[in-house]
Amino acid sequence: MKVDLFYLSPNPYGGWVTYTAHLMRCLEANGIEAKLFKIRPNTENRERDFGYGVKYRNISINDATLLGNRKLIVAAAKNFAQETLWLYCSGAGLVVHDPTELKNLPMLSDNIIVVRRAGLKYIPSATFIRHPYSALPYDHAPKQHHAVSTCRIDFDKHTDILLDANRLLPENKRIHIRGFENRIYTRFKIVPKYPEWEQSKAAYPRTATAAYDLLKQATYAVDMSQIKGDGGGTQYSFLEAMNAGAINIIHASWLRNQDDMVNGENCVAINGPGELASLLDSDIHQDDRARIVNNGLKHLAHHSPEVVGPQYKKFLEAL
Repeated sequence: MKVDLFYLSPNPYGGWVTYTAHLMRCLEANGIEAKLFKIRPNTENRERDFGYGVKYRNISINDATLLGNRKLIVAAAKNFAQETLWLYCSGAGLVVHDPTELKNLPMLSDNIIVVRRAGLKYIPSATFIRHPYSALPYDHAPKQHHAVSTCRIDFDKHTDILLDANRLLPENKRIHIRGFENRIYTRFKIVPKYPEWEQSKAAYPRTATAAYDLLKQATYAVDMSQIKGDGGGTQYSFLEAMNAGAINIIHASWLRNQDDMVNGENCVAINGPGELASLLDSDIHQDDRARIVNNGLKHLAHHSPEVVGPQYKKFLEAL
């Protein structure tokens, strides 16, 4: 089987990009030939670097609709609404990552994938398939940082909670904040309140192992994501932390009943900077840390190419 993937977004980093790279590897591991495209005014013959070990090619919307393979839109930003509509109405499948995307999408009927169970509440007819994730070999590296955050530095990530917690913590317990920065967020929401923050200093390379290499040095991985109407399942920052043997600390609002992220089992949930600082300062008993790390490593199997690959194959065959 052959499938053409369409990344309809200007964003060069974040979960959409990571998802696309892992999906390419997952499909290829299951014998599905996948090619990645971006829609641009003119079609090009040469491939460009997408990041994370993946290549893509620019193609016009007219040429894209003429391609004879199955099609899947892996990301759809609001400034590509027309292209999304054109491809979707031409029979392409569409991946919806969270409910905030719905306001920019066409009327949805079928051929939809959601990556967390919560997605079925706003698109009941969708197919739920967990994030594909090709795990790296577990590395028992020495822990050089007490806590690290590798997620985007942005409004929905509530980086301010981390900075507030750091002000309450001794230097050796503070969160090492790394990630791709929304400079509008940091300029207007972070710099005025946190003058200690230096813009454009936190990003790491756009490679397949960069986040993992940072997280394997940490005992804890902190991600305060809050998305209205979403949660419960995983994000790539969670999966990368599990893979690296770092304990996920997440916001309690992310938890949902009978879902993948379970407080005290494969993560620890807190409600604000005070609780976050208290947890990091007091630490978790070594036996509990080992149990949570082990549960996280076990959970990765649910996202493996061997498990989610056949689910994608079944979905694509029906397009």
